[in-house]
Amino acid sequence: MIGIRVDVNREIATGHIKRDIAIALCLREMGHECIFLSADENCLVYLKPHGFQSVILNSQWNQMETELDAIKAAIQKYGIESLLVDSYMITEEYIAQLKQLTTITYFDELGLFGYGSQQLINGVLVPPDYSKAIGKAFLGPKYVSLRDEFTNLPAKPIGRDLETLLVTSGGTDNYHFCAKFLEFFLAKKEWEQVKVVVAVGELNPDVDLLRQLYGSNERVQLHVNCQCMSKLMQEADYAVTAGGTTLYEICVTGVAASCYAIADNQLEIAQSFDERGLVSYAGDFRTEPQQTMQKILCQMEQAKKEEERRTKALKLQELVDGKGALRIAKLLVDAPQNK
Repeated sequence: MIGIRVDVNREIATGHIKRDIAIALCLREMGHECIFLSADENCLVYLKPHGFQSVILNSQWNQMETELDAIKAAIQKYGIESLLVDSYMITEEYIAQLKQLTTITYFDELGLFGYGSQQLINGVLVPPDYSKAIGKAFLGPKYVSLRDEFTNLPAKPIGRDLETLLVTSGGTDNYHFCAKFLEFFLAKKEWEQVKVVVAVGELNPDVDLLRQLYGSNERVQLHVNCQCMSKLMQEADYAVTAGGTTLYEICVTGVAASCYAIADNQLEIAQSFDERGLVSYAGDFRTEPQQTMQKILCQMEQAKKEEERRTKALKLQELVDGKGALRIAKLLVDAPQNK
């Protein structure tokens, strides 16, 4: 049995559990059983459509040592021989105790080096030096887990004009970017010919407000918990997104884009994409909301040229192939047995 330890709530983007479900689906196709372990029941709405087993640990998601007894009992009860841990809240003691029972593979985007986890995954563009890490490290965008819809996509079709703008904030939006940017953008007469497609998660605090304000607006198309993001991205002429897993979805689909930060862990990712000419970074929306939105418009202005967007599409789609979930699934299956 392979286990996946992950949480989802208003503080944790849904990208974590969605990437883990993508891995679990690959494991299922490979003929391996998978079980999810989570602090609370928030995960169930995401797992139910796929029929995955789950264990609710009844713990505090941001104090993971509170669940040690419960998760150790689950590891032994279900015979979990390989455990993927997807949380930034781990501690050295947490990993030390669990690795005595099972093989730990850890998503290490924060560069914590996994506190001795046997396997480490860091899919960022420029990972830190792992030469002194105890566990074996698997690095770079080829280990970014994306949903199946982002696999084997065709080349991005490029329109002559910038007519459709996709706006998203990921699964959560505690800083109300989508609502504020829509109000800001729709007031700009120079962009009045552009249609806006807004994709938000069900945990977005402004879902009802967005429906109320823009439900009948002919320029706005609102999607809540969209199951076809790859289609929306490929149909868009430009995208605006928070810096996170969505940036790798941007790469696979090939849509020219701007990104902004609404979390500390997004800053370095967003800046690294900008430095390599992949996705334009507009700023930290938490501290400079007006400047960030204005810079997005400047970046969109530069992307009006068809050739600019075509060149960007080719560069983006060369970086990520969308097969990271399968690679990680194989790592979990082939993980060295804990003896």
